[in-house]
Formats: sequence, C-alpha cells, structure tokens
Amino acid sequence: MKEKNKRKEIIVIGVLILLMIVIIVGTSYAAFRYGGIGEVENSITSGAITMSYEETDNTISLTGALPTTDKTGTVRLTPGEYFDFNISSTITGSTNINYEISAKKEDGNTISGDYIKLYLTKINSDGSEEALMVPETYSEETSANNYTGRPSNEMSLYTSSMNSSEDNDYRLRMYVDESYNPQGDGGGLTFTVKINVYGKAGDKYVPETTEKVLADNELQEEKEEMFNYASNGGYLDMSSGPQNNPEYVTNGLYSAEDEDGTSYYFRGNVNNNYVQFGEYESDYYVYGNGYQSLESCENAYPENVGNCTQVKLASAGDKMYWRIVRVNGDGSLRLIYNGTSATPNNSDLAHSYVIGRTPYNLERNNPKYAGYTYDNGVNSFIKKEVDTWYKNALGNTVYDSKVVGGRFCSDSSGYKPASEYGFSGMDGMNVFASFDRLGQSATGYQKENSPSLKCPSTTESYGGSYRLKAGLITADELVFAGENPGVETDSYLNPGSSNMWYWSMSPANFFDGGSAYVWYEHSSINNGRVDNNYAVRPVINVTTDNGFTSGDGTASNPYIIS
Repeated sequence: MKEKNKRKEIIVIGVLILLMIVIIVGTSYAAFRYGGIGEVENSITSGAITMSYEETDNTISLTGALPTTDKTGTVRLTPGEYFDFNISSTITGSTNINYEISAKKEDGNTISGDYIKLYLTKINSDGSEEALMVPETYSEETSANNYTGRPSNEMSLYTSSMNSSEDNDYRLRMYVDESYNPQGDGGGLTFTVKINVYGKAGDKYVPETTEKVLADNELQEEKEEMFNYASNGGYLDMSSGPQNNPEYVTNGLYSAEDEDGTSYYFRGNVNNNYVQFGEYESDYYVYGNGYQSLESCENAYPENVGNCTQVKLASAGDKMYWRIVRVNGDGSLRLIYNGTSATPNNSDLAHSYVIGRTPYNLERNNPKYAGYTYDNGVNSFIKKEVDTWYKNALGNTVYDSKVVGGRFCSDSSGYKPASEYGFSGMDGMNVFASFDRLGQSATGYQKENSPSLKCPSTTESYGGSYRLKAGLITADELVFAGENPGVETDSYLNPGSSNMWYWSMSPANFFDGGSAYVWYEHSSINNGRVDNNYAVRPVINVTTDNGFTSGDGTASNPYIIS
C-alpha cells in the first residue's frame, strides 16, 4: 500500500467551479452560480480525462426558496436549483484513474455550513438519477486522500475510479436544511462553495481494512447449485421435507459482483467477522416492546397508549459490536448490528443483537406497504425507527464520519401473479422478483435459487435503490450468508431458538385483497406480514483509510475501527 502511494504523482484531472451563494433576506432565499472555465484536459500516460459543463449564464437564481426537507431538496429540478457536469475519459492500456469530487467553502460565508446540504447524483442514460451520497451538511475531511490527490480540509462528495473509457454525467444540488430557522438572522447571509474534481493515476484504491479481511480469509470457490442449500448442507425436499447433504456444507469467504465491483461475503458458521465500532455516549432507552421513541410507540397501535414504559437498551459507554456481512465492491465494510456484546445471549432487548421490535409498516392492505419507502418517498414505519436509532446513537458522534452513504435495496421489481413465474397452487398471490430468485423450494427447485447483490430497477412508486447511512439487510444477502427459505441452518446470521426474529428490507409477496409480506429471518428465511412485530437489526457501511487498529475478527478479539 505504501509503495503504491509513492509511485505516482498527483494529477489534477480538473476543477469545476460552482459558486453557490445563498442570500437570506427575511425568510426568502436565493442561490446564484458562477462558472469559470468549464473544460480542462490532461494527458496521462495512456489516456486523457476531460471535465466539462454547459454554461449559459454567470448566475442561476433560486427565488423564494425556504429551508427544505431532504425529500424535497433532493429531487428539485427547477432551473437554478441544480448543477450538471460531465466527467469523461479516454483511456488505453492498463491505466487506472482514481478520482474524487469534493467541495470547498469559500471565504466570507455568513451562514454556517451546518445548515447547508449537498447532494450528488449520477445521471443515467435514460435520464434517471442514481444517488451517490446521502444528503450531507457541509463538513470537511481533516486528512488528504493520497489515492485521488484530494487535499485536506475539503468535503468529499464521491470517490471512484476509471480503468477504461467512460463518459459520466453528474448532478449536484445544494439547499438550506430544514433545521435552519431564518427568524432574526438579519438577512443578507451568504454561503459559497467551490466544487473540485481531483484525480491520480495508480492502482485502484483498496482500503487497508479490505486487505486485512482478505489476508485473514482464504477465498472459497462457489459450488454448483450452492444456493439451493443452506450453509449447513440443509435443503427442502418437497416430497419428504427437510434433508441434509454434507457435500454442500459451505463456510468461509466467497465473492460475487455488486454494482461497484467484486464483493467478498461471509457465509456459514464463521467466527472471525466480529467488529467493534462506536459506543453509546449516554444511556439509551426504547419504549414498550422496543420502539425508538415514545411517539412511535403510542402511534403504532391504540392499545400501546399508556403502556409505553421505558426499557434501557444500553448504558453510557457501552461499545457497539457488529458482524461483517461483506466487503462491498467499493471497498467499504457492510456491518450488521450485534448489540453491546460480541456474544449477546438474546434473553431480552438489552442483551440482544437488535435495537427493538416493531412492525415493518402499520398498514398492510396494499403491496406498496412492502416497500422500505412508498408513494415516491414516504418512509415506512421501520425506516423511521432505523433512522431515529442511527441519528441518536451514531449520527451525532465522531463515528458518523466513518459511516458512508451505502447502497441499500428494497427490490420491488417484477411484481406479478405467482403463476407467471411458474409457481403453482398459489392462486390469488402476487410475488416480487425476489420470490422468484429465492423461493424455489416452492417448486421443488425446478429452477435454482439465484441471489444477487445488484438491485434491479423498478417502475413501482415504492421500494427501490437507496443511499443511506443505515438500513436493513436484504433477503438476497441472507441467502448469500447461508440462510435458505424453509430450511433451518446455523449461519452467523441465524437467531436460532431465540425469538429475536428480524426484518429484512426485501418485499416478498401480496395476497389479493389481503396483506403485504416482507422477508424476515428466524431459524430460516420466511415471509412475514408487514404489521407483525419482528426485531430491527440495523446495517451500516463503514470505510476508513487507517485499517483496523487491532483485533483478529474473533469474538474474543474483534477487529476494532477507531
């Protein structure tokens, strides 16, 4: 790693200047953009990178724009409320370019960056947008990125690499966060940022944490039809029930492709994927059966009112423990919560690997309630619970800077009658594509189970692909980890005899005129009605340039991310 850092000199790909000024007069806002020279081309050993953008006027105005929510700020398309630019490359040979898009505030700002949010997307060929980050308030990195050439004291928006000719369009939005109260500010406040793009020729960036995980685990070879079997060799014979095939016992580290490259996932009864990251800074309480707030407890069901007593989930200073689900294709670590102990006993919430027990959604009589969001952005009940926990437990701590806006998938694609997928005896049941990928036990494995780490596109107004600080595991990831519908297993994600059954974020099916179902995990994978109370087990994505500070990944000596 150190040799890689020394081999190449920094090559600045280009600088895009976006001066976005937020003028505050009373309760009214206006933003302006100034564009400098819009195209810079640099010759590299075997290629060139070009940055360009269309410039029609030196200023683009927002008029009457008030502080806004993320839901509104991230989708605005009024002229002047977004900024489009292009990054393209002409690369031959084996050159790889690591590049990074960043923001740097200018001097003279009179409103704090704590109230200014930036949001970057990639524009696909069909005009749709792919989120590259979660909306973030302006916050600068204290250290430089030696792989891309980004200096310290700039806000990193997105990091990636190119090793072949590409042409990518990006869209940046900047808006005033809803938390800002303009009353009494005196007016005339401004905030200005410069958007920079840096690049460096060299080997693709691989975090030291990823290198450590790969060094500590021999990569296993995938077996034919492996996913028809649980990791303990268990499978479901439709004629004689659960069976076992020792040939298909699969434990260890395997690989599969996700949207960002090669992902390395843990499967089976592994015992070296423990991580300690974060801690509770104060006593943490949940309410009733495990709701994150008194309000959510009382709003869930009428009978909860008056019965939402506090239950301590954690004490101040308690460490947070996690299990590594996989190394993502971008090199970050995907972690699932394991409680305040590496070895929770699941006797109650405070000693378990979950943060509460709630419905997925309070309504069930429409397939949209199987989505992690629905009606084009309304949060499900469980998403509100996960978001509340993250904000209270990690979001306001120093650990938040290590949690990246990772990919999450609530796959609502392929919704149609089960018969159209070849499932018989399921009249009146409509299923999602995940049911066809993962539910082949219902057909006696006439087709193979085929989990995917890529999120299919959907035309539904619910579910979809997200960039989030915290979410839930997918049913596909459960199958990759060694779980299987209808078959008991012993994978590291299996709660066993515990009643801490927990939700995934993957829609499963809907019965005509009846109820929406989502996959959840108990002693195997099953589909549960969305208004049932199951446990909530958050998932986050973490990255660090400094590797693990200690540990070997075992329960007695977990990896530590400081």
